[in-house]
Amino acid sequence: MQRLLVILLFSSTLALTGCQPVSQPTATKTPSPTLAVSGNAAVEAVPDRLQLSLSVERTGQDIPSLKTEVDGITATLIDYLREQGIHDDHIKSFAVRIHPQYRYDDGQQQLTGYQVARRMTIDFLQPEQHSPFLEYALQVGVQRVDEPHYTLSNADALYQQALTEALQLARQKADKLAAAAGVSIIGVETIHENSNQAPVVRYRVAQAEMSADVSLPGQQSVEARVDVVYRLSDQN
Repeated sequence: MQRLLVILLFSSTLALTGCQPVSQPTATKTPSPTLAVSGNAAVEAVPDRLQLSLSVERTGQDIPSLKTEVDGITATLIDYLREQGIHDDHIKSFAVRIHPQYRYDDGQQQLTGYQVARRMTIDFLQPEQHSPFLEYALQVGVQRVDEPHYTLSNADALYQQALTEALQLARQKADKLAAAAGVSIIGVETIHENSNQAPVVRYRVAQAEMSADVSLPGQQSVEARVDVVYRLSDQN
């Protein structure tokens, strides 16, 4: 009797096992086709800021007297800038540096004196102020002046504008390519801002010649680029 019961239970287990549904393999979803394009745009503007750097230098044997002369010229320049309404926040006057001067005679190093120098940097919010200042600086004894550096006060806003235009151009390019292929754009896969953290600013016209009448900054171009991958519908 016990043997018959075991056989019946075993038979029932087999029957239930046979009734379980057979699992079907999961179908792999085919990814949507994509289209990768890039967009480039530039916004041009006339620079409205100027930075000028110069160095007050004197050379001789007596360091204290040289420093006194350099300090006097520096103070004169700062007074002039203040009279022109330029705030101290836009004037940088660095520490004095002393450089020994040498000459070589028959391979022997000979100390000939010292150069005492102080560097200054001025940010002109009104670029037209820099030409009169430069003339004054040369008159009071400045002998070393760097090339003026023009900048844009609204470079960040111009970059955002260029970035928007670059994205619009990328979409226009993608629409044309998709239409030619007989498909349509159904979404965006990725957008990559392919540029530096700071706005890329380039001179279109690098013209900063100083004359008696005019100093022209030319134009600067703020550039942006995006790389976009769009999702496409199946071919019509």
